[in-house]
Amino acid sequence: MKRLPLLAALPLLCASGAFAGSLMSVGYFNGSDDAMTGQGSDIEKLDVRQITHLNYAFGLIYNDEEGETNPALKDASRLHQIWLSPKTIADLKKLPHLRAQNPDLKVLLSVGGWGARGFSGAAKNQHNRAVFIKSVQEIVTTYGLDGIDLDWEYPVNGAWGLMDSTPEDRDNFTALLKETREALPKGKLVTVAVGANAESPKSWVDVRAIAPYLNYINLMTYDLAYGTQYFNANLYDSTRWPTVAAADKYSVDAVVNNYIAAGLKPAQMNLGVGFYGRVPKRAIEPGIDWSKPDVAKHPATQPYFGPQQLALFTSLGFDLNKDTYVKYNAIVSKLLNDPQKRFTEQWDDEAKVPWLSVRSEDGKPLFALSYENPRSVDIKAQYIKEKGLGGAMFWDYSGDDDNQLATQLADSLGIVR
Repeated sequence: MKRLPLLAALPLLCASGAFAGSLMSVGYFNGSDDAMTGQGSDIEKLDVRQITHLNYAFGLIYNDEEGETNPALKDASRLHQIWLSPKTIADLKKLPHLRAQNPDLKVLLSVGGWGARGFSGAAKNQHNRAVFIKSVQEIVTTYGLDGIDLDWEYPVNGAWGLMDSTPEDRDNFTALLKETREALPKGKLVTVAVGANAESPKSWVDVRAIAPYLNYINLMTYDLAYGTQYFNANLYDSTRWPTVAAADKYSVDAVVNNYIAAGLKPAQMNLGVGFYGRVPKRAIEPGIDWSKPDVAKHPATQPYFGPQQLALFTSLGFDLNKDTYVKYNAIVSKLLNDPQKRFTEQWDDEAKVPWLSVRSEDGKPLFALSYENPRSVDIKAQYIKEKGLGGAMFWDYSGDDDNQLATQLADSLGIVR
């Protein structure tokens, strides 16, 4: 019998009637088949009865950035317009099938994503914005979409230099959203996804200025397991597994409070839930405290995975030197259900998330990976209600295990299915 994650077999908790129908669950579907996102998922296998909104990821932007590696995006005659892969076009034509499952479903195209280029150029001036927005209008009309989601994750910062950026990105992003809102018909949705980094609401995105033009904002409250931090999406801080460098110290609650402090109303925020886990970066590389002098020679933490742990993950199909990302369904099938039982499931009652341990060469437990399961998803749903947030967002459908997490999220939020 297949072993379910800790407490997954508990009855799913339903929200009170006061919340029924008022909260949203926005599911990202990584369907685009292109050089940046890799092979897309099969839309015909998608069950959308558990969500209120579907964000199809991703449309990309034709651009002239020097670092662009996708030849399809270098067509100068289409500069600043939205590019759709052949698979995306085919999938968007299948939307009636999804609407038959869930007649109330709202479907948006998400443009951008991690590492996507072209936003800075498209938002640079009124002419470029008009070109971009015209392509938004054409795509929304052609495929009968309910709106557009702009996933420009790191304006000003440029993902730490990965793509082009300028200090003017902050104001240009506001102008882009204002003009997009004005160009689309009343009733169409305009949304964004924003990063968890503390600088995002402080310096990169003018949260107070963009809020009037948006229906809601998706907070990417995950991918925290970098630097000297252990957890990927801890709701609160953990004293058992503390973060060393203050700049790395993040929690989901802290991110939410940062955006509230910047002027965003809680009801306009959707809490991000990752349907995946991460091995902490500090397990495989030195953790740098950038506030200290001579940091290269004196890292704050040293990697604690040895050849045995690296080989274990490699044997299961995960090259940690390339990525520390592990989908939830793989966590269930390969780690929790490992025939040799080399992983032990744990729960941190301060962080409110599960984690897995592995044994060191001398038999001591090592922090291997943190993730979400039905128990932690339910706790995050209760947090959403307590904080008065608009609902939840999750990345992405392809990581779920037989819709376990999406179903738990819907039931805990009181979404009628």
